[in-house]
Amino acid sequence: MKTRAPKAVLYDPELRSVMVRALYGTPLAIPVGMAIATTVIAACAGITGDLNFALLSAAMGLIGAFRLVAQYLYRRRQSSISTVAFERLAYAGAWATAFTMSCFGAYAVTAHADDRIATLAVAQTIGYIAGIAGRNSSRPFISNVQVTFAALPFAGALIASQIPAFVVIAGALLMTAMLTISSSNVIHRVFVSNFLKTRDLQTMATTDSITLLLNRRGFIVEVEKRLASRERVHILSVDVDDFKKINDTLGHDVGDALLSEVALRIASALAPCDKAARIGGDEFMIACGRASDEVATLAARIVDLFEEPVSIANATLSVSVSIGVTNATGESVERALKHSDLALYKAKFEGKNRWLSYAPEMSEAYDNRVRLEKDLSKAITDNQMTLHYQAIYNLRGRTIIMCEGLLRWNHPTRGLISPSDFIPLAEQNGFIKILGAYAIEQALTDAMTWPEPIGVNVNVSAKQFHRDHDLVGIIQDALRRTAVAPHRLTMEVTETTLAEDKDFVIETLHRIRALGVKIALDDFGTGYSSLSYFAELPIDLLKIDRAFVGSIAISSKAKSLMKAITGLAGDLNVPMVVEGVETPEQFDAVTRFKPHGIQGFLLARPLPKDAIDLIIDRRVALPAVDRPAPSVAHQDRSSAA
Repeated sequence: MKTRAPKAVLYDPELRSVMVRALYGTPLAIPVGMAIATTVIAACAGITGDLNFALLSAAMGLIGAFRLVAQYLYRRRQSSISTVAFERLAYAGAWATAFTMSCFGAYAVTAHADDRIATLAVAQTIGYIAGIAGRNSSRPFISNVQVTFAALPFAGALIASQIPAFVVIAGALLMTAMLTISSSNVIHRVFVSNFLKTRDLQTMATTDSITLLLNRRGFIVEVEKRLASRERVHILSVDVDDFKKINDTLGHDVGDALLSEVALRIASALAPCDKAARIGGDEFMIACGRASDEVATLAARIVDLFEEPVSIANATLSVSVSIGVTNATGESVERALKHSDLALYKAKFEGKNRWLSYAPEMSEAYDNRVRLEKDLSKAITDNQMTLHYQAIYNLRGRTIIMCEGLLRWNHPTRGLISPSDFIPLAEQNGFIKILGAYAIEQALTDAMTWPEPIGVNVNVSAKQFHRDHDLVGIIQDALRRTAVAPHRLTMEVTETTLAEDKDFVIETLHRIRALGVKIALDDFGTGYSSLSYFAELPIDLLKIDRAFVGSIAISSKAKSLMKAITGLAGDLNVPMVVEGVETPEQFDAVTRFKPHGIQGFLLARPLPKDAIDLIIDRRVALPAVDRPAPSVAHQDRSSAA
């Protein structure tokens, strides 16, 4: 009987491997069965003295030895011998056994009338067929040939003997063979179906549904497998820059389509030794088996792949990625993932659209950040936070018109911590909302003791404009508790505040202004779209950034730009304050444009409340500027919140 192997087995390497493993899955059954068959045939040779039985016994022993060697090779050398080769060895051993068994049964019935010999032959052959049904019923290609080889010649010999009992046994034997063949086909189909379904479920459990790459679970399994086999492994952590903004403004459908396009571009740069995954959100990872210099080339290439815009539906998006790289060889998966994330975080911090390799000092910086974050959570309750104030002078009246409140953290063991260290941290963990509320409340409380004309400015972070944070209510409550006139409070915002939720930010600013509070556009002159905000934002005050002022004394272009800005501010009736005036030359250059106010180290440094009170109480006028300015580090002046 001719039986073809199903295509599912032939063309699915994984399924074929599982089926071959099943053939070798009972290592004791084959040698025990072969030993029994050899013994039975040898017993027949001993009873009859027939040399043919002896030859058949020897043949069965040799076949048993062949199959035992095949078992040994499968256990010891799977990686060096192909699955197909082991499959063919199993076929050869099984079919040779069946053919030899058939020859023994047929010869025993036709050549000997001894009932003992016939009984041994019938028992051995039927027992063998039953063993086939038990061991190989899920693999019809081998079992059907075995059954055919074993049953047909022996049944033919039984029928040819014309002994009624043998004819009945032959009929039962043929019926058993047919049932075995039929059941093996059914069992095989069920086995293959269950295997494919199970594999599909496993694939779903380890595959990302949007990009069809591995998911986090599948990626970890892949890396663990490589590390266990002591392979060389580098991990690349890839993150889409500013993906949340795209997802929030254009919708999740566009976001999902973008993730699919990102996955395609990443996949286009990979080699067979690389494996990519989407582990969640806009985060991708790559397990790379290349050498270190090739990994660097791969990381740079992936960054360069996103120089071309991405077209999604009717939108053309400018997208960039940041990448963190670490050598995971010899590391644990958890440690390797942490290192790649640290390198990614550093790449993001340094400006995005770049890749960086992990360095040990990144772990030290991370540990320091964790400790600082823990300390920050109790900084307010332990009265470690305070406000320093930098005076803003009016040129016409030559007196202080307002003071900008700047947060300071006096750590009990580390001393004064720079705002450039803790403000970004507070923005990332959401603590900025608490710090911002504290700064507003404290600034108004301190301003209660100042004369009526003097106002107070408070910086506002973009994170304070989240929809789950009632910034307007916080300002309103602070004004009510302190009874400070609303027009004395100015909230300073930068144009980057509008980046995440522009419409909501503008709406919130209008609501703040409706309270009587003023709005200042801070750091003007550093953004690419500042002029457009004049038409959209409710601006009461324009603050020219220190970076722009730095070159005004020596650059004709800077002076021309300053003239244009001054004219625009004048036409729109928006007062202008110049920040960062640090030298007499800058002061002289700025005063020619007659700004509403001047702020900088040349005139006053940020001072604690008691020190600024002394200046205000004494009605200290604009200081003389005919002497060299003291050398002061730039980082001393930072945004408060």
